[in-house]
Amino acid sequence: MTNGSGRAALGRKVVAPVLAIAVLAVGAHLWLNTNLFGREDVCGGLVSTDSADAVFASSGRVSDRDGLDSRPGDRLDFTCTVESSSFLPGSDTERLRISGSRERGDFPFTDDGRWPGPATVSFFSGGATGAVGADHGWVLLPGECTTEDGPAIVEGYAPQGSDPVKLARLLTDVADNAAERAGCTAKRPLTAPVTLAAAPEPRQVRDGAVCGLSGLEFPGPAGRAAVKETVQDSTGPTWSCEVAGHATYAVTQEPRIVAGIRSSPGYAEQPRVAGRQVSGFDHFHVVTDCAGTPTYFSMEFGRSYTSAVGAPGTPRLQDLFDNFVDVAGKQFGCSAPTS
Repeated sequence: MTNGSGRAALGRKVVAPVLAIAVLAVGAHLWLNTNLFGREDVCGGLVSTDSADAVFASSGRVSDRDGLDSRPGDRLDFTCTVESSSFLPGSDTERLRISGSRERGDFPFTDDGRWPGPATVSFFSGGATGAVGADHGWVLLPGECTTEDGPAIVEGYAPQGSDPVKLARLLTDVADNAAERAGCTAKRPLTAPVTLAAAPEPRQVRDGAVCGLSGLEFPGPAGRAAVKETVQDSTGPTWSCEVAGHATYAVTQEPRIVAGIRSSPGYAEQPRVAGRQVSGFDHFHVVTDCAGTPTYFSMEFGRSYTSAVGAPGTPRLQDLFDNFVDVAGKQFGCSAPTS
């Protein structure tokens, strides 16, 4: 009996340290390689760690590096980098850059190198207004946040291959939090989309129907057979088409986007386009009335077009835009222009 009791006591002495080590190992793993028991939010409360963790491809400890960098004078002008790190072998630190800023209202359709082409993203509207591409997305803040400097947005750069729906959900949450922080919330909070239409795939330009629009003139000289186009075929309020290297067209009747455009600095009456009275920022970024609905049209020109300007068979800039507004306008309820 004495020997048996001794062996049991010895066993307990051996097991207890092993269990303690196991508990410590599990605790260390949970602390270093997951966000369990971690902070609920980062970036000064703007970013939920759960929402951020959902965007990252693998689990890890979520932090915000140097925290929120907020600009003085405008609480909606900020940047923050969220990280997911793990000490597991082979794991890399993933980063998600979140920022808030004020933009000219038609920023999604201008080619300044910062935004993904509008024909390559998934637009959404309703509970929230925004768009998500392969690794970059944005969401408009409520109209109550618009000032004389223009509308406010939240944008995010996520790791390549992130789930676009989860990124849209994260950015919508951040937009709501940013509006609350700045004291410009809407009557109802923004709500993220449950699903997103898939971004379209490139296809060959079709004779007689550039961008799928019968009568739309090809934005360049002959040789279109080798050119591809990417067309937003969805029935939403925003449509776009990119003719590779030549031109990118866009139309939107999304009320929040159009309101932001009309509230932006530099928005003014412009010369008529296709016989229509228009306002906007220049000859190629304008808003006109289509059966009582304010409708925005834009056209950005690519290098393949600009390098061919003056060559035989290359249409003039204004002729191309007039043709686009006339042809695309019919699809959006625009009646014949009045004199």
